[in-house]
Amino acid sequence: MRGSTRTEVLAGLVSTEAAVAYERLHAASRLPVGEGPEAFDPEAPAERELQDAGVISFGGSGSARFARAVPPAVALRRLLDRQHRRISELQADLAGTWERFTALVAPTGGLTSVDGGGVRAIQDHDELTRLASGLYRSPRRLLRATFTGSSGGHRVSEGVLLPPADALEAGAEFRMIYDAAHAHDGWGARSIRQSTEAGEQARVRKSVPVRMMHVDDTVALVTTDRTGAAGALQVHSPELLKVLAEWFDALWDAPDTVPLDGADVAELTPVRRRVLSLLAAGLTDEAIARSTGTGERTVRRHVCAILEILQVESRFAAGVAAAKRGWV
Repeated sequence: MRGSTRTEVLAGLVSTEAAVAYERLHAASRLPVGEGPEAFDPEAPAERELQDAGVISFGGSGSARFARAVPPAVALRRLLDRQHRRISELQADLAGTWERFTALVAPTGGLTSVDGGGVRAIQDHDELTRLASGLYRSPRRLLRATFTGSSGGHRVSEGVLLPPADALEAGAEFRMIYDAAHAHDGWGARSIRQSTEAGEQARVRKSVPVRMMHVDDTVALVTTDRTGAAGALQVHSPELLKVLAEWFDALWDAPDTVPLDGADVAELTPVRRRVLSLLAAGLTDEAIARSTGTGERTVRRHVCAILEILQVESRFAAGVAAAKRGWV
């Protein structure tokens, strides 16, 4: 592992300062409660974060009161459980926000306008493609966009996914969330790489429910299904635009939405996802081989590839990294 194993394990589950404070407390076995470099100050931000996370305990009383860290395995389990609860709560919030949006618009069949002309239904695929292409090239401030691997029989030109240089030079931001199906597809991975190299900020998550272009909080184009085959809504309504922006921003900041930062998109195949879930459950290579119907040597190759994808150096760290990303 790089650096201190325990600090690295806690990183991402608590703040960096809290991870260091936990490591210091664990290394000392116990510290007196109080102020100063050799004490544990329960009022300090990092130490309070550890208390809120339930990874420390107190003993003694009065001037003999002390703090100690719970065992690393227990701390990690509690933090991962908390992370999973947060992800579940966030998913519920995202679903609630999307329900708010769908409740504000009528079914697309026969829809012509909502909120005094604030929504227009689009059924023609060619018109939808032209609008999406134009919107992607139009931001002056911020583009919020989502993209799914499902195409409904239509493939979007790679050029649509490339942010224009003049808009980037003028300070516009292009934020795109891709679903894993597109990120793991050969063509999708290449198009994402080209887009991030051109200046797009890209993130990926396991699934994205719809495709959307949301430009400068003034107009949005959102499909009515994952592929766009059933049509889309062109939105000008300020109320609806606000709901869609809130939904996207929550999705962008979600723990299981992973930044790509312009790097090559790692391909986690269905077999490797299965191996990862078994690895995270603590199974040995022999047990994973039996479960997947492959040889141990093949399992070890998959494990090595998974460690490289997650940029970690141990099976344990792979399980932790996958849990942090919401993969297991």
